[in-house]
Amino acid sequence: MEDGIQLSNKFKLKNDPLRDIIVSKEPAKIEELGGVAGIAEKLLSNIEKGLCEDDAALKEREAYYGRNEFPEAPAKNFFVLFLNALKEPILILLGICAIIEIILGVTISHEGASGWIDGVAILIAVLLVAGVTAGTDYDKDKKFRALNSVKNDRKVKVRRNGSMVVIQIANVQVGDILLLDTGDYVPADGLYIEGHAFAVDESAMTGESDSVKKNKNKPVLLSGTQVSEGSAVMIATNVGFNSEWGITYSKLTLPAEDTPLQESLGNLAKKIGWIGMIVAVLTFVVLCIQFIVSEKDNWEWDKAQEFLRFFTLAITIVVVAVPEGLPLAVTLSLAYSMKAMLKDNNLVRHLAACETMGGATNICSDKTGTLTENRMTVTNIWIGGNYIPDALETEIPKKSNKQLLDWLSNGIAANSGAHLKMPTNASDRIEFIGSKTECALLVLAHKLGYDYVKLRHDSKILQVFPFSSEKKRMSTIISESGTPRIYTKGASEIILGLCVDYIDASGNKKALGAELQEELKSTIEKMANEGLRTLCLGYKDLKEVQEESTVAPDDNLTLLAIVGIKDPLRAEVPDAIRICKQAGITVRMVTGDNKLTASRIAADCGILTATAGEVVMEGPDFRKLTDDQLDAILPKLKVLARSSPSDKHRLVTRLKALKEVVAVTGDGTNDGPALKAADVGFGMGIAGTEIAKEAADIIIMDDNFASIVQPVKWGRCVRGNIQKFLQFQLTVNMVALTIALVAAASGYGEPIRPIQFLWVNLIQDTLAALALATEKPTEELLQNKPAGRHERLITPLMWRNMVFVAIYQIAILFMILYAGEQIWGLPDLTLLERTRANVQYTILFNTFVFFQIFNEINCRLLNNDWNPFRGFFDNWMFSAILVFCIAAQVIFIEVGGDALSTRHLNVAQWFACLGLGASVLIVHAFVRLAIPVPDWDWLKYNNKKVFGSVDAEAGEASGSDEVDLKEKDDKK
Repeated sequence: MEDGIQLSNKFKLKNDPLRDIIVSKEPAKIEELGGVAGIAEKLLSNIEKGLCEDDAALKEREAYYGRNEFPEAPAKNFFVLFLNALKEPILILLGICAIIEIILGVTISHEGASGWIDGVAILIAVLLVAGVTAGTDYDKDKKFRALNSVKNDRKVKVRRNGSMVVIQIANVQVGDILLLDTGDYVPADGLYIEGHAFAVDESAMTGESDSVKKNKNKPVLLSGTQVSEGSAVMIATNVGFNSEWGITYSKLTLPAEDTPLQESLGNLAKKIGWIGMIVAVLTFVVLCIQFIVSEKDNWEWDKAQEFLRFFTLAITIVVVAVPEGLPLAVTLSLAYSMKAMLKDNNLVRHLAACETMGGATNICSDKTGTLTENRMTVTNIWIGGNYIPDALETEIPKKSNKQLLDWLSNGIAANSGAHLKMPTNASDRIEFIGSKTECALLVLAHKLGYDYVKLRHDSKILQVFPFSSEKKRMSTIISESGTPRIYTKGASEIILGLCVDYIDASGNKKALGAELQEELKSTIEKMANEGLRTLCLGYKDLKEVQEESTVAPDDNLTLLAIVGIKDPLRAEVPDAIRICKQAGITVRMVTGDNKLTASRIAADCGILTATAGEVVMEGPDFRKLTDDQLDAILPKLKVLARSSPSDKHRLVTRLKALKEVVAVTGDGTNDGPALKAADVGFGMGIAGTEIAKEAADIIIMDDNFASIVQPVKWGRCVRGNIQKFLQFQLTVNMVALTIALVAAASGYGEPIRPIQFLWVNLIQDTLAALALATEKPTEELLQNKPAGRHERLITPLMWRNMVFVAIYQIAILFMILYAGEQIWGLPDLTLLERTRANVQYTILFNTFVFFQIFNEINCRLLNNDWNPFRGFFDNWMFSAILVFCIAAQVIFIEVGGDALSTRHLNVAQWFACLGLGASVLIVHAFVRLAIPVPDWDWLKYNNKKVFGSVDAEAGEASGSDEVDLKEKDDKK
């Protein structure tokens, strides 16, 4: 292998002719460099063995050609985010008011040297709010960039040092020999070497929707495109920044889209903001009129500053009323849940999936690899006229002819695109690369003493007909001793129907009579009843090959063998199914296996139970049903066997038409439409094709159904956290707006000053969002029914809690406002004195803040539980924010002085404020336990309750009487 200096001298990247070749797509220029073989030589690669380099040489190659990573938008700078936060119109208006107040306070204020303090305090508060907003945005950007780095991590198959290995897409090097199958993304620019029925969807790069066939005459492959059919081997010529996709991607700036929940909460925030605007205007007008009336006989121009103070208060009320913390709470909760879900083997690709999964009412799951281990093993076989249930490697040669075993192994090796990675240690297991079913067959050939790599290499492949979900089979034509022969494997009942004879134990060809056909069908049924997946393998010698034909000549086959493949059920799946049912979610199995195999696995994992009326169907019967017939059957349909992609898609769309929230799992290219149609699509991270992953909203990294329980739990947690924040936010708004307006209208001025409102705004919008949005999910969430499609965020239970707690707070604050002088023996205040810092208003403000601090604890509950402290210390951020708010409030009151419009409080006054604030815990407990949840008739939608307590039934559209499928068929 040439060293790095020779590599650099031999192939100068800056003057690289390959760059022009790839862009211009001119095969003639490729031929000038000696064709694909010549280019491979110039890249110091080997078409047969791939890159034969050690780790150090690979790193040197990567340093020279670049890493196969696409450019990312630069990270957001905190200072830029801070400036963006300051561009908020309301903050700009507040800042302007503060600056004017500072100027007036210094120049004409009758308060002398302290006239500027209010303005400076407000200005500092504005900068603080912008700083906190920028800080949370900066942290959010960091989290999402980290998640995206995982999301873009894919694996590809390459040849290295003569062996097939799987590597991360970022580790693909210039000169790598890659293997591509249907559904894969092309990970780098490169050139076609060899393949079968290979076509690529280049719409992502060219905009043309038709698949483009690739061959030696059309060898150019572009990164970012997708294999639509067939398989091929390619050599990578440009990676990362230098690839076509990298160059295009670097020119894109894609804005992040809001999730549906963020959009709906944004709309809610606007409506609340309008209410705040109306209250602010009324407050401003009332204060101005009162001041003009009270000061008309003692007017001095320096008193004009009061109008600016009133205007500043009005703007501050708008700031407090507009719940900008709602979208922030959603973002924080989603970001927090996404990071936590990644630890639970769930990679979230689309934010909306987190919140949607919380309302899922149906899960349509694959069988292989999701409910089972996807560790296929051939355990039973019919061969040479004999059925062998076990002890395969020793019994098969005894009951078979050597020629039959040769043909069987040749067919397994040639009619497959899978690979095995043999272990280096005896204790390690064989690693499967590609289709696990094909790998199980390769292991069978290996146990029988055959080297599948040699057999595949010696076979001259003439034509490949890839596996089709519709045809349920795959065929390959090879040249065997100069004679074309087709090998076919697929669904047992289909292939068996195409066979006319078989090879017996002596190696003779015998007719496959009707009696033996029935016997073989019974054998297949027996294996299926044991939960085995069955495959038939056959062959036929051909006279000639129609190279342009797209239909395999697979009729009149000779039967070689029928195999039963065991795929053990995952140990944790039955418990996961039980939890989903307990959570009100209907789980259905959708599989390509036959009815008997599917039913056995479904029964073992708990999808099928002894409940009368449960339906198991096969795709052909499913397709015959009208929509009305299907809608009647759906509530009891638990297993759909021998399904096609269109069957799965139709199942999903009909469930959605019945207002169900549907999640779907899928791993194949053919699952793409159903994954896209579902409310939440789950792609498989291990066995999933690139098309399936691209169509999915969440990727299950371990391909395990049990991992789906976590998104359900986190989805419900996200929804619950937003409801908790709404309950807290709207209570604060009710109290704040009522106090501001009523106090102004009754001649009591500004009991809560602008700077104090800004502090409350900081508590309720940013700190409360951080505290409540990071609450962790509990197991109790899975005891409730799903919210479904129409249940609204603000339930009657929440309205009850908010209204009664707000009434209590308002009553106590009015008592302090109107009777504070008598209660604490304080002097009566004039209207002008009420606009200055005083003890009475400091007590009112202090009590108001402690009401919100303690009510934040109440808002952890969304049900009628009596204990809001359950799991209190599980969320350290909640506890820390609570402690911070209390400490900051003490400093605010005792140190604030004129700057923050506060006065010192004595010990008795502090205990009174704390006691009154804490009393909201008792009031809330009384409301939860003693006052029933209202059942408002006007809160209905489509004749269904869309509001209701957490115990309300959901998903009523799925309800139906039991349906007997046979009775339906008889009627039809």
